[in-house]
Amino acid sequence: MLLAHAGQMEKLRFGVIGFGGMAEALAQRLQQFDDATVVAAADTNPDRKVAADALHATFYTDYEQMLRQEELDAVVIGTPCGLHLEPTLAAAQAGLHIFLEKPMEISVERCDRMNRAAQEAGVKLMVGQVLRLFPLFQKSLDILASGEIGKPRAIAATRFGYAPIFHSGWRVKKELAGGMLLETNVHELDYMRAVMGEPKQVYARTLNLLGKMEYEDVAYLVIEFQNGGIGDLEASLSAAVGEYRVHIICEGGAIAHGGFGGTLRWARFGEEPQVVTVEEAQQQYPDPYTRELRSFVDWVLHDQPPLFTGWDGRQAVAMCEAAYLSHERGVPVAVP
Repeated sequence: MLLAHAGQMEKLRFGVIGFGGMAEALAQRLQQFDDATVVAAADTNPDRKVAADALHATFYTDYEQMLRQEELDAVVIGTPCGLHLEPTLAAAQAGLHIFLEKPMEISVERCDRMNRAAQEAGVKLMVGQVLRLFPLFQKSLDILASGEIGKPRAIAATRFGYAPIFHSGWRVKKELAGGMLLETNVHELDYMRAVMGEPKQVYARTLNLLGKMEYEDVAYLVIEFQNGGIGDLEASLSAAVGEYRVHIICEGGAIAHGGFGGTLRWARFGEEPQVVTVEEAQQQYPDPYTRELRSFVDWVLHDQPPLFTGWDGRQAVAMCEAAYLSHERGVPVAVP
């Protein structure tokens, strides 16, 4: 491992592949760490050089050239998800640790190839399933972990909205975005799995209401988990009236929250709900993007257990893949 040194402080040297808005935001956070630094960025759009210059990172239009010329320890990969495979394989071959933006890729087969490449190269691979870390989501997971309301038996999540950002650019293309479930709701599916455990099968119906993308903009999923629990996901990018809500039913109580805003309410049977506002939760939990990057750096430098791994990324994609197959076949499909 090639580590830069500032005094006695080890600094993990990062390159960024695909320097769009999300990757730039992650790079900005990494530059604030004492033990990490972004030294280079690569993007096929030469206009992204301005953003790289602002971070004092050397800019490339060819990520393979960056991997050859820069002394790196790790990469952040922020290309469209349908273009994650090749840079991941190249980074693993170069012996670099890998942080991937979600979703991991657009098929289970590709995810498995990526995880296998990282394992064979002896490098760490994390997929940024960051939704779990947002304040109300994290608060719900902490309540469940406390055991105060028993084991979760059912979960329902609704994410409705209207998103014109998906009507142009790379997000329109199925080969690059994968689909609405992959590009957007892989977050909710990962969270549902974090609550309920490993999935068993999925039944799904989808439709393309507006026809603005090459894939679905409405999807309804019923999920069966290996522990016998059940889940329901209702999702749309074409809902003129938006809504976000989560409800978790447990053996001894329940949790309901508004996702990115509003409140979290939880109670045992027969008791008055306790209420936590998103503002109160934000005081308890740090910035989720900083937290996931902190976990990755600590995993690489100090071998501390990571918040999530390549397996988490793979399983979220597997749930999406099962949903798409279920829609095609009209029957429940086992998660591969």
